[in-house]
Amino acid sequence: MPSLLTRDIAITPAQHQGKRTQARAQVESYCQPLVDAGKVQWRVNGDGVTELRMHSGEVYLFGEHGITRIS
Repeated sequence: MPSLLTRDIAITPAQHQGKRTQARAQVESYCQPLVDAGKVQWRVNGDGVTELRMHSGEVYLFGEHGITRIS
């Protein structure tokens, strides 16, 4: 699996945003097979934040700066 981390030091904010967007899309693509298999569900909460909800009760928020497990 390719690394989601970058070693670039001198990049513009636009380049940083592009890398972050690319990394998020990559992580979401790894989660999608779980959704397709019926093991988890995508949901957009009342604040407009994407959640990944597992049937075991775990919930992950896909925020602007990363993914956070909230339960």
